[in-house]
Amino acid sequence: MNKNEIFHIIKTLSSARAPSGLEKPRGELFKSELEKILKEKNIKVNTDSLNNYFVKFDGELNEKTIAILAHMDEIGGTIRKIKKNGSLEFSKRGGYEGRWLVSRKIAILNKEGKWINGVIGGRSPHATPQKLRKEEKIEPHEMEIFIGAKNKEEVINTFKIHVGAPFVFSGEFEILNEEFNDDIISGYSMDNLVALTGLILLVKKIHSNLLDGSGKFTKNYNLYIVATAREEIGTEGSLFFARNNSIDEIIALDIGLVEDFPGTVSSDIKLNDGPIIVWQEASGSGVFDYQLCKTLVEVAELNNIKFQDSVLEYYGSDAGKAQKWLGIPSALVGIPTMFAHNVPEISTLNGIEEAAELIYQYLKRQN
Repeated sequence: MNKNEIFHIIKTLSSARAPSGLEKPRGELFKSELEKILKEKNIKVNTDSLNNYFVKFDGELNEKTIAILAHMDEIGGTIRKIKKNGSLEFSKRGGYEGRWLVSRKIAILNKEGKWINGVIGGRSPHATPQKLRKEEKIEPHEMEIFIGAKNKEEVINTFKIHVGAPFVFSGEFEILNEEFNDDIISGYSMDNLVALTGLILLVKKIHSNLLDGSGKFTKNYNLYIVATAREEIGTEGSLFFARNNSIDEIIALDIGLVEDFPGTVSSDIKLNDGPIIVWQEASGSGVFDYQLCKTLVEVAELNNIKFQDSVLEYYGSDAGKAQKWLGIPSALVGIPTMFAHNVPEISTLNGIEEAAELIYQYLKRQN
């Protein structure tokens, strides 16, 4: 698939925002993209009660079941308090820090389903003493959102915003400098739009190579392709799915951290050096299945797919929780991404394609 096609898919998915717990609009776009690929094979795209979206390919012998996961949701926040002066206090929805939030533009979902623009406020340097500029660490719960309302009543009655309303971070989704480089993409919710797009590319490869004329999956194992909900708030969707379906092995597709700033902890991952095979996450408490990771390395080497090994310290994933809490052998493949849990995040179209190809080659090799 060429870069224009990949960018069209990710741009389409980005048009529906997906704060954790409200993934359905993005899930419906994911479903539509899969249906375009699978409609002639009469293979159904399903959803469950937690709004995970999935397709199942039934193998010839049903000897085992593999699930490939990518989450749909994105970081954001929740309105916690409406103040008398019309400003809004908020709680986080997903993990991030306060240091990058000042003057950040957001979009709040009101009770009529409309997105209301707001700006997170903080002290201007023109009004902040030098001592505070150097020492202060601003926490999100200390900050407020300005939407232009005069008072609390206007927030509730005119803007139709309520306590509990979700918000997401605003921005542009684009190719960063297309005139000079048609590969680097920039935007909100790259975590996890890149992986969700990778799932679609993977299904396209499966459709073209691993299904017979009638739509029958030609491998001996069963295969689930799953777009999961609620990953950013505790991997709820993947755990729900794994508990309600018989699964023997999981590979999650997610972002991989490109970090080379002073003071960061990383494995020296590069943006353009191929998909990331993650061996461990969560500060040592999330250890992936060694043999599964080793097999992914072997597949990459056999197929001349460049790859990167990584250990991610301050990171948790669908695969990590499935391994740790359910004992399902699991692995994590990352698509190199810069500025994770910020806006904008940076990734590449090639990175999406390469990660999908690695997982496809792995699936092709399995009996």
